[in-house]
Amino acid sequence: MRRLILMRHSKTEATNPLGDKARHLTPRGVQEAREAGLELKSLGVQHALVSTATRTRETFAATGLDVPAEFQDALYFEGTETMLQRISETDDDVDCLLVIGHNPTIASLAAELAYAGDRRAADELQCWYPTSAFTAFEAEGDWAELASVRLQQVRRPR
Repeated sequence: MRRLILMRHSKTEATNPLGDKARHLTPRGVQEAREAGLELKSLGVQHALVSTATRTRETFAATGLDVPAEFQDALYFEGTETMLQRISETDDDVDCLLVIGHNPTIASLAAELAYAGDRRAADELQCWYPTSAFTAFEAEGDWAELASVRLQQVRRPR
């Protein structure tokens, strides 16, 4: 059994003179990422795929997870198909994978994966996926297939 966790970055500043990709976390965002990190540790995260945007890198750092991470540009500006492709390339030795990215991609992929098993939850995920939220799924098979994906947990910040 594998576990896939999709997380939206934490709360950020509204703008940055260097552009969207350079936006930093706010103090609230850092705190929310730390709180999420405690729960993520209990889920057994072994590896992370993280967008190269400043806010996603800072979110990952604030979680306090001591796991290998790959920082990928494609997770910043590409959509769900690219994200699924990157997930499918994960080494099969990894049983629990965390992906930290952006909306609308994170919410759309979470809803897509949840749809077969829980249409109501899928609709809620698509409509409300705040910063620092994450969704955990259990899946059978290898990362290339993600067979029999089941929604396990939705975590939204307090």
